Amino acid sequence: MAGSAKNKLKLLITAVLTFVSTAVFSQDSTVVRYRYQHELGIDVANILTFLKRNADSYLLNYRWHYRPNRAVRAAFNMALSDKSSMGLYPEGRLGHQWGAAIDNWRLYGGGDLYAAFGHHNNLSGSYWKLGIGPVVGVQYFFNKHISLSTEVTLNAFYSLPDDPKSFDPDADKTFYEFRFGSVGMFHINYHFGKKKL
Repeated sequence: MAGSAKNKLKLLITAVLTFVSTAVFSQDSTVVRYRYQHELGIDVANILTFLKRNADSYLLNYRWHYRPNRAVRAAFNMALSDKSSMGLYPEGRLGHQWGAAIDNWRLYGGGDLYAAFGHHNNLSGSYWKLGIGPVVGVQYFFNKHISLSTEVTLNAFYSLPDDPKSFDPDADKTFYEFRFGSVGMFHINYHFGKKKL
């Protein structure tokens, strides 16, 4: 009698554990987790204040998160006008970043390659500017689709001016330039493109 009671208890425990395990595994397999692999951003500080006139403020920023903590970065700006005091000033950046997420925050570092061209409508000369720079930034996620980020870059530029009509002997002389970039910029970012984890 005692042996049959023990057997029944063992069977009951085995049945309960089997039922709980099946429920847990079935729940695990039906919950699908996603991450968003595409991100577009603009400098909201420039839009809201209208005080800054930094060329970096007008860049359209894109990031492709090919892994949860790694991304390819790109930015592009096209300034074009036929006004006499303006001209043609396209610029672009391409880089890579990596980082770590802590709750709603992401800390990241990386680097960018930079290229820009400039030609003023009133002047005969033009220039190319090539550069490289490390990046350090922080990003806060309000929800899955919207985040705010800011970063600091240290840009090293090599400028190649070209002014064939100038009488200045140094008009075509190349030069180096170092400066901090992106200081005071706050990008509002939109995340999209679901990808299963």
